[in-house]
Amino acid sequence: MAKTLLGKLFRVTEVPTPQSFLLTDTVEVCGRGLLYSLVNAHLRLDTDVLYLTTTHSTQDIKSHFMQEGTPGKLIVYDGSKDPCGWDGGEGGVLLNQPLPEIFSDRLTSGGTEDKKVVVVIDRYEHILCSQESLHLIRGLHTLIAKEAVEQVIVYCGRDTVEENTLTALAHIAAVTTHLLPSHPLTCKVVLRKPSGKVIKTHEEFTLTKELQVQDVRPVKKATTSLPPVENTEADTILASQTTFSLTLTEDQRAAKNKLLLPHTRVQQAGVGGQIHYTPDDVDDWDDDDPDDDLDI
Repeated sequence: MAKTLLGKLFRVTEVPTPQSFLLTDTVEVCGRGLLYSLVNAHLRLDTDVLYLTTTHSTQDIKSHFMQEGTPGKLIVYDGSKDPCGWDGGEGGVLLNQPLPEIFSDRLTSGGTEDKKVVVVIDRYEHILCSQESLHLIRGLHTLIAKEAVEQVIVYCGRDTVEENTLTALAHIAAVTTHLLPSHPLTCKVVLRKPSGKVIKTHEEFTLTKELQVQDVRPVKKATTSLPPVENTEADTILASQTTFSLTLTEDQRAAKNKLLLPHTRVQQAGVGGQIHYTPDDVDDWDDDDPDDDLDI
């Protein structure tokens, strides 16, 4: 599994760690299990995770992570209670403020004790209801550029985000992972390395109950062969009613190959090239000084 791209990404063994990670799914297949698997991998590596949730409560998010056995800390920013601040904004965060301001308490000087963190945006499309797409893209750029941020993970649905917005997200993402509704589960992954190299893979995997990505292997391309062409009844009737045939028997093909057409010249291989020249009366022919290079 370590040699597969999907395995290295979700075990956080890809070097260097991609600064931005885009994970998408559809209504037919949910990618939340993959998101939790990636967050768990960061927590096991003693990396603090700043988790912005827009749909699930803080208790629901924390229930999927075993924080007692992981050195990293999970800090949840609950944007599901009062995203617009209509109820006073107590006990949660406002989704209409810029993304860097939401995490400003942890990304300021000394807020993380000189320790890099991972920022998770759970359901990007819900923040689009409170902010313009251009402002969100700028906020993501700012988060990715911060020295205290090791990786920014954006989770959204491909069928709930406009195509131009999804294109902009994929443009700034170092890793784009599209979860496909297939059995077994498959992902199309695009990795853009800092050197400019682009790696594209299509891999299948299994997700365990412990949210572990296992059994990763490339998807085999299905090869389809055309069925043999059989003579139909119409072809048989047509062949019996015609007075000529376009096919040749073995004897006819051999006779055709031996036939010399009028415009065909048979050249016999000789010793070398020869020049045939007929002297004129005015030619100065010197028998004492022949040209040895010519065979005249």
